[in-house]
This record gives sequence, structure tokens and C-alpha cells, in this order.
Amino acid sequence: MMKERFLRQKTWWKRHTIQEQIFLAMLSFTIFSLVILGLIAYYTNKSSMEKNYQVSHETTLRNSSRVMDLVMQPIVDNSRSILQNKELGTLLGGKLEYNGIEFLLSDQRKLDTVLETVTRQEKSINSIALMDFYGHYYLMSNTSSGTYSFYYYYRDHDFKEEEWYEKTEAAQGREVFWGRGVLGGWDQDGIVCFTKILNDTSSGEPIGCLVVNLSREMFRNMIVKGDEGYKTSMYMIVDRDHGDRLVFSDSDSDEITDVLNAFTGKEENKNYVFSSTENSLTGWSMVNAVEKDELNVTSKSLRNIVIAWGVVLGALCFILAKFISRSITNPLKQLERTISSVGEGERNITEEFDDSEVGRIGNKFKEMVNTNLELSERLMASKLNEREAELLLLQSQINPHFLYNTLDSIYCLAIIHGDDQIAEMILALSENFKLSLNNGEKYMTVLDSIRRVEDYMKLQNIRYNDRFTLYVDAKRDVLSCRIISFILQPFVENAMYHGLEPKMGKGRICITARKEGTKIVIEISDDGVGVADMSRLENGYGIRNVRERIRLNYGENYGVTIKSEVGKGTTVRIVVPEKPGRI
Repeated sequence: MMKERFLRQKTWWKRHTIQEQIFLAMLSFTIFSLVILGLIAYYTNKSSMEKNYQVSHETTLRNSSRVMDLVMQPIVDNSRSILQNKELGTLLGGKLEYNGIEFLLSDQRKLDTVLETVTRQEKSINSIALMDFYGHYYLMSNTSSGTYSFYYYYRDHDFKEEEWYEKTEAAQGREVFWGRGVLGGWDQDGIVCFTKILNDTSSGEPIGCLVVNLSREMFRNMIVKGDEGYKTSMYMIVDRDHGDRLVFSDSDSDEITDVLNAFTGKEENKNYVFSSTENSLTGWSMVNAVEKDELNVTSKSLRNIVIAWGVVLGALCFILAKFISRSITNPLKQLERTISSVGEGERNITEEFDDSEVGRIGNKFKEMVNTNLELSERLMASKLNEREAELLLLQSQINPHFLYNTLDSIYCLAIIHGDDQIAEMILALSENFKLSLNNGEKYMTVLDSIRRVEDYMKLQNIRYNDRFTLYVDAKRDVLSCRIISFILQPFVENAMYHGLEPKMGKGRICITARKEGTKIVIEISDDGVGVADMSRLENGYGIRNVRERIRLNYGENYGVTIKSEVGKGTTVRIVVPEKPGRI
């Protein structure tokens, strides 16, 4: 169905003249560009407005948070200072025994004196409740209403069984802030609080619990507002740790619940832009919200301006496209008439062409074709020579011709001086270079490649006192296959220097070789320390050299993959095509 539709559209397009095609293409492209430009301008401006608003109000909210700290911190500090009162430890520590849930009047007066250090000059404190762990309660309130209800409620309830106590106990003496009142039998409207366990300063053992109720209206003067002029802008303080409760809002709008749910993610609502910061003392979120529609009024004005200009430019482009398409197609029509007349047998061409590109096509076409053909052949030959030269250059970088005769001389000197260990090392290194030389051939058998690695490991074990073990598991039908030389040793060297040498104790390198269909798969794995930064390994000269030689010799379908895990080792997988030969 899609193919048929495409063919119909293609046929429709071809039915139009070149002039019409050019005209339609230019007009469509112009209109499309204007639409895209308008959309980009609109959404860029919209995103910029929202981002700038968020950044601006995050600064304002941080200032509000600092004001909250200045107001709240003295109250918190005063609540901590009462622990220094030794008489409080006596009153709460269980040394005074009497019936009922209320402290004795004499003790209540002492508690009044202690708690006055918290309430002194703090008009924002609504009330303070103090409880010990022996069933005694005391409430110091700025208002008499609700006091009786508090004591009446706790005659039948234990504060340790209430929800808020569990988190307060887990805080181990730190203040826990709540966006609501937590005391039973107490009017919860208009208050927030913080709770804390009181620990004895000498023994460190819990002796009671403190609840400080604060007036919610205290936050109205803490919010620092900018003069941004947005009608829908509103500020909130949200307790995210305890059910996303609204602590305070400067708005009386009925939509405040929807705004809160949108901020906390309880409802999918993308109509608002939020800025927020967290108060370090209370853990509450300071939030500002504004409706996107109001924020993006400027963006909508810009969008309307772009649309208006788009219509004007579209009309101008219509006229311009008409003129340009005609100026392009007229010479083509003239050339078409000339070619038609030649096809009908006309040899005496009287048509005169202008000096445009189309006018020169007839005279230069044959010359251009022949020149292009010749250039293509030269380019192909140049690329082949370049690839061959590149391959020879890479091969020459790793062929150690200049060392072989020198090593042979050193070996003879070691034998003469009776140093067998040096002689053994030189012999192994000489054999390694002899295999590298490979009689000038770029291919060698898998068996010779493995022997080269074995000689290399023999040298390393002489150096490191037999710390390393080489295991080889190669199928017999693979050993006779021919591969390009010097593609195993660079990875064995990497395994030594990056994997086994930094490892404490002995290490192992395992080489496996097998066939998978028409491919030869060789894996080199070690149990070393692994590689944390693979980019350094991937960009090493030896590995890049091998990968480039495999690409030049076998193509893009073959190559090398490396996997490494820190602390466990590294595995290299080499995949090349099968090229059988003789051992």
C-alpha cells in the first residue's frame, strides 16, 4: 500500500514541467523553513522564559530559606539549651514519683522556668509540650484554650504509640520538623511543630520528649518576593518527608491543592512552572509556582508576529520563486528545442545560446564525460596505491630487521663468557624476531604466531622469576591457517604490563583458537587487575596498529573487541577470515 502511494506521488510529480517542479520545490521549502523557524523561535523563547524564571526565583527562594533559618534557628538552639538544666533531668528522670499524668504544681512551676528559656521573646511559639517516660505530661501554652483537651486525651493515650514518635525516636535527639501539629487532643489548625527526644547530658539516656508548636502565620513574613508582576505566582512550603503536606501558602486560591499535587507528582499537570529549594534546617521545600500561560504571554506575541511575517514573506517568496524558476527553465527549454531538432536530423543549428551554464553544456558535454572518465581511473589507481603504501608502512613499523644480526652477535658473546641465562634470553628474543621477520611475508601460520608469543613469555618469565603461566588451547585445524603477522603479541604485551604486572603473585594468560564457520576466532584472556579506563587501552599504538592492519587486509567485517572487568581480568577477541596454508 505504501509503495503504491509513493509511486502515485512520484508519477504526479513527474507530470509537472521542470519550471513547475522548481517553483513548487522553492515555495514548499520556503514555507517549511518559515514554519520551522517560527516554531524554533517560539519554543526557544518559551523555554528561555521558563528557565530564566526558575533561576530568578530559585535565588529568591534561597533568600527565603535563609530568613527561615534566622527565625527558626534561635528557637531550636533554645530548645537544646534546656538540656543543660540539671533540675530538668531530676524532674524527667523518674526520681520523683506521684500518681496522675500531670506533674505536681511545684514541679510545673520549675518546668515553667525551664521552658521560658525557649518561649522568651518568641511570639511565634504557640505551645510547648513536655513528657517523660513515666506517664507524666506538661503543656505550656500561650493560650488557655485546648489545654484541658490535651490532658484529657492523654489520660487514655500513650504518646509513644503515636505515629510521630517512631521517627522522633529514630532521630536520637535531633529535631524532626512536621508540617502539621502532632499532639492528640489539640487543635491542629494553624500550627506546625518540631519534636525531639531529650537525652540526659551526663548518661546520654533518653529522659523525655519535647514538642514545640509554632504558629503557621510566622512563615508569611519569611517569604522574600520579587516584583515580577505575575498574577498567578504563588509561594508554598511543602513537607516532602511526611506525606507531601502543605506547610504554608501565601495564596488562598482554590487551585492550591492542584498546584501542590502537580509539584509532588501526584497528578499529571503540566500547566505550571516550578522553582524550588530545600531548607537545610527543616528539610522542607520552598516552592514558587506560576501558570505557564501567563509566563508565556511574550512567547505567544512573538509567535503571532512570526506568523504574520511568515504570511508576508510567503507571498514575496511566491513571486520570487515564480521569477527564479522561469529564469532557470527558459535556457533549458531552448536547449531542449535544439536537442529535438538534432534528433530529427537537423545539422545546421542556427539557435544562439547565451553565456550561461546551460549555453555551454552543448559545447563541453562530450569533453566533460571523457575528462571525468579519465579522472575516475586515475583516482581509483591512486587509492589502490595509497592503501598499499599505507599497508607497507604499517608493516615496516613492526618488522625488526635491524635487530636480528645484533642479537645473534650478543648470543655468541654470552656463550663465550659462559652466561647461560643471558644466552637463553637472547636466543628466545632472536627466535621471536626471526618469526617477526617471517622471510618478508606478511602472512604467517597461527602456530608460528603462538610460538612467537611463547618465546616472548619465556623472556618475561626469566625477567619476573616464573611469575606467569601461558596456556594455549588451539584446535589442530586452526594451527595451519595463515593470518597476518604480529597480531597476537601486542595484546599479550598489554596483558602483561596492564593486567599481570600490577597484580600481586602469579598470573595467567590463556590463548584459545578455533574456527567458527569461515572465520578464525582467537581469544587472549588474563586474570590480571583489569582495566578501568578503556580509552587509554583502545588508543594505544599497538592495538590501533593491529586494528588498522586487519581492516586494510580483511575489510570492515573483521577486527578486535576488548572486554575488561576491574579485579577480574581482560579478554581480547580477534576475528579474521580463514586463510589455510602449510606448517
